[in-house]
Amino acid sequence: METKLYKFDKRLLYELDKDSSISLKDLSKKIGRTKQFIHFRMKKLEEQGIIEGYNAIVDMSKLGYFTFRLYFDFQNFINEEEKRFVDFLKKDLPQVWTITRMHGKWDYAIFIGVKTIREFHDVWDKILLHYKEKIKNYNVSLYSPIFNFNRKIFLDGNEEIVQRRYGDGEKEELDDFDLKLIHAYAVNVRQSYLELANKLKVSHDKINERIKKLEKKQVIVGYTIGLNLSKLGFQGYRVDLELNSTKKNDEIFNYCLNHKYIYQINKSIGGADFEIEVIVKDLNHLTELIEEIKQTFRNVVKDVEYFGFSTFYLLKFIPD
Repeated sequence: METKLYKFDKRLLYELDKDSSISLKDLSKKIGRTKQFIHFRMKKLEEQGIIEGYNAIVDMSKLGYFTFRLYFDFQNFINEEEKRFVDFLKKDLPQVWTITRMHGKWDYAIFIGVKTIREFHDVWDKILLHYKEKIKNYNVSLYSPIFNFNRKIFLDGNEEIVQRRYGDGEKEELDDFDLKLIHAYAVNVRQSYLELANKLKVSHDKINERIKKLEKKQVIVGYTIGLNLSKLGFQGYRVDLELNSTKKNDEIFNYCLNHKYIYQINKSIGGADFEIEVIVKDLNHLTELIEEIKQTFRNVVKDVEYFGFSTFYLLKFIPD
């Protein structure tokens, strides 16, 4: 059921989606309300289940990971087998960092983070050993780079666009403390540096220094919020464009960057020619958006497929 939002709530969500680590003081200046009021409304949005988290966007390529996306279409797969499949991925394959149930062309999307191609083959071989006879179709792609934008569904016009690129960087030399800090910080960037210092048994100054270093090195490329879209009356879909030509890719990119309902572009090796993530009100809205894209680039777009995510069984911000 859609939750009714006040105008200042929408502005609050918009600012937090640009930078979920922003201070209450700066939020107060941007929204024109007191820090106490801002804090109260954030807690209210959390209680209503609209805000599900305040997270860092970590570039896993800077940690030495390749990200692979696996799509599966299963045959004769009953509910109990689905549960066993998800349990198998969670328990036996630590490289799996996202598992999501889908509707449309594919039944599942699985994202894995590996440091070598050999490690990928180890994961892939284990999946096939247990489930090859149940797999009707699959797709494997190297998922990189990703262009993520702040979501623009909250306001009508004059939105600032924040662009975050990740997934294709060079590995950075990080020590064990950097990795511990990323794990502790990425899941909740609104915890205080004092809390982090107590957890990791170091000084406040060391936390501050290392987070600034991770931002400067673009290991942390930005900060966003986890959103329950259904509470806002929206649904998320992935749209795949098959193109006649890639000559207009820059134009398509700029169109997506500035579109109110498009918030991410995924480049992949082995996937579609052009992949986008959209937020829409319903299926009719999605088909209207697709028709708009086809009309805008009618000599370029050859075919379009779409599919949605229904359930996230596992979502890690970085692999263990």
